[in-house]
Amino acid sequence: MSFMTPHRDGSGVTLSFAGRLDTLASQELKLPIRAELDRQPTNLTCDFKDVTYIGSAVLRLIFEAARELQRRNGLFRISRCPAEIQRVFALTGMDHLMDGGTGPAFTHELKDGALRIFLQGRMDAVRVGEIRSEVRQILSKHRGPVRFEVAAVPYVASAFVHLCIDASKTVKAHGFNFGLEKVAPETAQIFRIAGLQSLILSSV
Repeated sequence: MSFMTPHRDGSGVTLSFAGRLDTLASQELKLPIRAELDRQPTNLTCDFKDVTYIGSAVLRLIFEAARELQRRNGLFRISRCPAEIQRVFALTGMDHLMDGGTGPAFTHELKDGALRIFLQGRMDAVRVGEIRSEVRQILSKHRGPVRFEVAAVPYVASAFVHLCIDASKTVKAHGFNFGLEKVAPETAQIFRIAGLQSLILSSV
């Protein structure tokens, strides 16, 4: 049985999954998913309409694909999930990736002692309120430099500027530096107006 069928449309791809996506299926899916990512799609949609079960091993593959698309400033979405599959994504905190989903849209990774937080979507007051406590918790446990990558952020409100100020103070209190990477011109202008251009490390 084929667990996945790719449908390519220009620079985007939809991966249609089917059947019981258990540990055995994950072993068969790892290389085909990697092959699609290596094609460098600008957007990737995972269609779960015909999926009857999804296990942790496949969830990990989906999460890794989502994080890779986010790093590239691409678009990743999950679509057409049966109710039971929707519940699994909700329980694992991945429901914000589903079509129509809401919730915190960020991932993070620790590499060579530096913490990178990849943010996505409009950083308005509501969204910042949703992610603030989790970001603070992550920062409180880290001892090392911190970067917010904001290439996929089209809009920032003052609440996000304050979140960055708080993050900078927390990180500097531990003796390390904080900065924003891949900052769009519109976002950079907001930080310049606020006199915080020193936080900008790189632009897009």
